[in-house]
Amino acid sequence: MSDDIKKAIDEIGSSIHAQRKELDELREKQAKGEGGQAEIQEKVAKLDEIIEGQLDLKKQLEETKLAVKSVSAGIDEADKAGLDVKSYGNAIKKLARARFRTENAELSEKEAKAVVEAKAMSREVGPDGGYTLMPFIGETFTRVFDTSPVRQLASVVTISTDTYKGFLDDDEAASGWVGETASRSTTDTPEIGKVTIPVHEMYAFPKITETLLEDSELDLGSWLIAKVTDKFARTEATAFVSGDGVDKPRGFTTYTQKTANADVYTRNEVGTKVTASANSITTDELVELRALLQAEYRGNAYFAYNRATESVIRKLVDGQDNYIWQPVYSAGEPDQLLGQRTVIMEDMADVATGNISVVLADFRSSYLIVDRLGMSILEDRYSDKPYLGIYARRRCGGSCTVTAGIRYLKQA
Repeated sequence: MSDDIKKAIDEIGSSIHAQRKELDELREKQAKGEGGQAEIQEKVAKLDEIIEGQLDLKKQLEETKLAVKSVSAGIDEADKAGLDVKSYGNAIKKLARARFRTENAELSEKEAKAVVEAKAMSREVGPDGGYTLMPFIGETFTRVFDTSPVRQLASVVTISTDTYKGFLDDDEAASGWVGETASRSTTDTPEIGKVTIPVHEMYAFPKITETLLEDSELDLGSWLIAKVTDKFARTEATAFVSGDGVDKPRGFTTYTQKTANADVYTRNEVGTKVTASANSITTDELVELRALLQAEYRGNAYFAYNRATESVIRKLVDGQDNYIWQPVYSAGEPDQLLGQRTVIMEDMADVATGNISVVLADFRSSYLIVDRLGMSILEDRYSDKPYLGIYARRRCGGSCTVTAGIRYLKQA
């Protein structure tokens, strides 16, 4: 039987080789534009289908050949051990048809006894019972990746077009004191600015074979979509922090830094405190940074920095040697720095020359995220057989609005 299977495998292999040669010749004609292209395309498609079917058949025959070889080896071992070879052989065949599930194999008393005796020989040999030892499929352990929770803190709006346009009310009317009968001159009126936030698109297009999708122990379709969803969230978070606004949202750390009169508001500029050292931060510098932010914004403001910067800040003390960073033990409540809430944003820069290492901001008032389209998924089963393409898209934008609610600490 093994020789017959080998002969069939060789014949299929020769046929596949010849058909692939013919397929290459047809594709060469396609590339050169020779002959009737429609007829050539039809032949190419038909040959692709034939070759794919023969490859599947060849694979099945190879698996059968291995199974026959294993069964033969098992019978030889049983004979050497003085077992009932005929009963053992019949049992192995029945077990193979039942995928080695004893309860489904309908073994006779002699066959069952032969299998039990064979198992006693060695668990390492498949036909001796090793086939019945199935691995336990456990849970999936997932790595957590660094990210920045900007979306949880900022304002979010959903729109139905490609650009958000709003008004910026950041100016004030003029007024003055006047005597009862004194003349009244015209006072200045406030100016209104505008906020324009375009929507940008991100995508992913992973592929997986349909066979793997169908046969895997893991639900790979759902797993892959979940991985893409997670990556989208982290990609947009990075842009909300440091994006340059070109084909992506503009990050809150990318605005013009105002170091002179940093506590005075200027449209689209951010008041900035520059540290004395490029590689360190002092308690006084953080106190001065907080003083740059108007009191009205402090109630909802967060100190934002990454873990590396947090390790620097947690070592700082005040004049009485009290740590200025304080843990908060209530569930869900953030830790505090100088009485302000803190948030870890891993996409922010480390403490190094020229970097904005700390931001103090009322994100709800200062940064707007614009959503146009949530997660959109298209399954492509046809353009690249036998692969299934999962084409995912998301459209969103982001930008600072009123920069009065945000302040930078910049390393020298």
